Amino acid sequence: MTAHREWATRPADQRFQTLDALAANVEARRNRCFAFNEVIGDLDVKVLSDSSSGTAVDRLVVNGKRAPMEFSHWSFGQTCGLAKASASYLRTLPVDLTAKCLDYSIKHAQREGMKVMAIRSEDGQTNTLQAMTSQTYGRIWDADVVGAAKRIVERSGGRFFNPKAYVKGKFGGATEPSGLYASDRDVFIFMIDGGSLLDVTGGNGRDQLHRGFFLQNSEVGARTFTLTTFLHRATCGNHIVWGAQDVTKLIVRHTSGAPGRFDREAMPALLDYVNASTQPVEDAIRRCRETSLIKLLNVEKIDDNFVAGFAKRFNFTKGEVRDAIEAARREEGDCASLWDITNGFTACAREYEFADARIDLENRAGKLLDLSKN
Repeated sequence: MTAHREWATRPADQRFQTLDALAANVEARRNRCFAFNEVIGDLDVKVLSDSSSGTAVDRLVVNGKRAPMEFSHWSFGQTCGLAKASASYLRTLPVDLTAKCLDYSIKHAQREGMKVMAIRSEDGQTNTLQAMTSQTYGRIWDADVVGAAKRIVERSGGRFFNPKAYVKGKFGGATEPSGLYASDRDVFIFMIDGGSLLDVTGGNGRDQLHRGFFLQNSEVGARTFTLTTFLHRATCGNHIVWGAQDVTKLIVRHTSGAPGRFDREAMPALLDYVNASTQPVEDAIRRCRETSLIKLLNVEKIDDNFVAGFAKRFNFTKGEVRDAIEAARREEGDCASLWDITNGFTACAREYEFADARIDLENRAGKLLDLSKN
C-alpha cells in the first residue's frame, strides 16, 4: 500500500508525470538553497508586516545571521520542537502572540549549535526557512535521489518506468503517468519494469514477476532515505502493488556520514538489483507452476476435502479457499498448481473493500510461494 498512499494523498502541485519534470523541480530548489550554522538562542522571532501585494499582511519570521526568513509549516514544527514549545498550540494563537511565545522559548532553550537551511525567494521577497537540524545532520539532496533514478532508467535502456494511475477527481477512466511526487519536505519515486494493468508497455503479465522499487527521501529531516526493491505480480490504477515478494530495504539515516553512504551503497545496490539475472525469478515461477495441489495435499481431486485440508494447513478459511479456486479457474483457466491458487487469492484480495483485509490475504497468499523452494 506504500505507493497507493502516496497516490491517494498527494495534492496536484506535488505530482509529476516524468522524471525530467521532477528533476527540474528539485534541482531548481537546491540551486536556491543556502545553509549556515547558528546557535538557537541567538535567533529572534518577530512579526514582519508585508504590504507588497497592496494589502498589509503580517508574517511570522525568524532572524539569524542572514535576512529574515519566513517559516514553512515543517520548519515551524522543527523549531518549536527544538525550543520545547507546542507547535499545535502556537498555531492557534494570533501571529503577534505566537512570535512572543516562540521567541521566549527559543531564548530560554539550551544553547546549542544548529544547522539552518533556507531557500531564497524567487521574487526577491522574504526567504523561507526550510529546516532546522543538528550540526551533525547529513543532508542527502532530493535532487541526487532523483538523479539516481534517472541513471537507472538510462542504464536499463528505458526498461523501468513510472506506471500510469487513475486521475484523481476525474471520471471516465482517465489515466496519466504517476508515481513521482515531491513537496517542500520530501520526494517519492515509484518505478517498475512491467506489470502495470493500465500500461501497454507493462502488460498484465499473469505468468511473470516484475521488478519494482521505491525511492524515498527528505533533505529537511522529515523522513530517512529508503530504497525498497521488490518483485510483484501487478500494479493497479490506484497504485496498489499486488503479489509483492522478496522485499528488501536499504535505509540511510541522516547522520553525518549519510551522503557518503548514499554514494557508496544506494546507487550500487539499485544497479545490482535492476541488472540481476532474471533466472532466479523464472525458476521460482516454474517451480510454482509445477507444484501440483493434489500432490501437495495428497488428495485425489480438488473437492471439499481438499478445501478443508488446504484451509487448515495454510491458515485460510474454507470460504477463502473456495473463492480462490473459483477466481483461479476464471483468471488462470484452471486451479491445478500452486501458482494458480496463489493468483486466485490475489484476485480475491483485489475485490476486498478494506485495505487491512486485502493486505492480510495478500500476505498469507505470498507465503504459499515459499512452498516451491522446499
